Amino acid sequence: MATEFLRSGQSMSTLSVKKVGSGVLLQYGDVRLAFDTGIKGEITLLSHSHSDHIRGLRHARHIIATKATFDTWSARSSEPANNTTEVEIGDMFGQIGVNITLLNAGHVLGSTMFYLEFDDGLTVLYTGDFNNVDSLVHTAARPIEADVLITEATYGTASWIFPNRREVYERILDAATSTIEQGHTPVFNAYSLGKSQEAIALLQSGGFRVISGNLSIDKVCKVYKDHGVDLRHYTMKSVNVSDALESGAVVVSSSFRHTINLARHNLEKKSIERLEQKTEAFNLSGWTVGKYAERGFPLSAHSDFEGLLSFAKTVNPRVAYVFTENAGSFSKHLSDIGINAVPLE
Repeated sequence: MATEFLRSGQSMSTLSVKKVGSGVLLQYGDVRLAFDTGIKGEITLLSHSHSDHIRGLRHARHIIATKATFDTWSARSSEPANNTTEVEIGDMFGQIGVNITLLNAGHVLGSTMFYLEFDDGLTVLYTGDFNNVDSLVHTAARPIEADVLITEATYGTASWIFPNRREVYERILDAATSTIEQGHTPVFNAYSLGKSQEAIALLQSGGFRVISGNLSIDKVCKVYKDHGVDLRHYTMKSVNVSDALESGAVVVSSSFRHTINLARHNLEKKSIERLEQKTEAFNLSGWTVGKYAERGFPLSAHSDFEGLLSFAKTVNPRVAYVFTENAGSFSKHLSDIGINAVPLE
């Protein structure tokens, strides 16, 4: 999709923004940049290392991201990132025609938005995935005014409105308490990067002994700890993990099938049987509300519908390009409030 801009009556370059693979390709004048996707010969700005944002990055000529993003990528992948440059949140760097500033996205450790300032004055904000609500382990994304907004819309319909995060936290802690009181082990299902670390931080703050159910979670937790986040939990290989299970611990798992397999290699028979027969599972995801109604609690690493709308209003763009599943619906909502919006999906 292309947009032509005017400033003070003078014609500017035509901006082209299009969906390519897992991300976006932007072209403005002589500047070409890929976001969260790999395109042969192009520089990629990588917002974070969730699997749906790193597809095809082997094709990228060069990848720019935070150290935390590269560290979490390495923790979860056997495919190393080559030709990389680390730039931290708050830093500005440039190339011919544009200066680029990294802004916190509030999604996972090291996640960033990219603010572009072109030589002729045009400004662009690319969000990647973002969350505009503070959590125990991540600081909320803050909007900044820009001529162009390129935004996700994962929860971009009015049915996706989350409760206050503190209320969600309380409901999770209550579920852990009541499940243990009933003689069962609560298992909280969460992504290995971001959500699991938030769940562990919450449960440890509530006084629970927390067991990580997956090696992938353990590796990412180490990265969080290396970056200054206080996480204290058992792994399936900890000496006292069987005692912890029997006396009322909670499990955080990114794949319960893998958790069981890991238990079979490390735990006593009675602990394995407890995990196989006496557990109560809860999903920690925004998909627990709306049409999917999964069992669990709406703990999301994304902004909900109201958060997306509020963020876009504050950015106050002349045009917004919208990606992810609900791009069409959210584009219509933006158009309804006077923001020219273009769905990329």
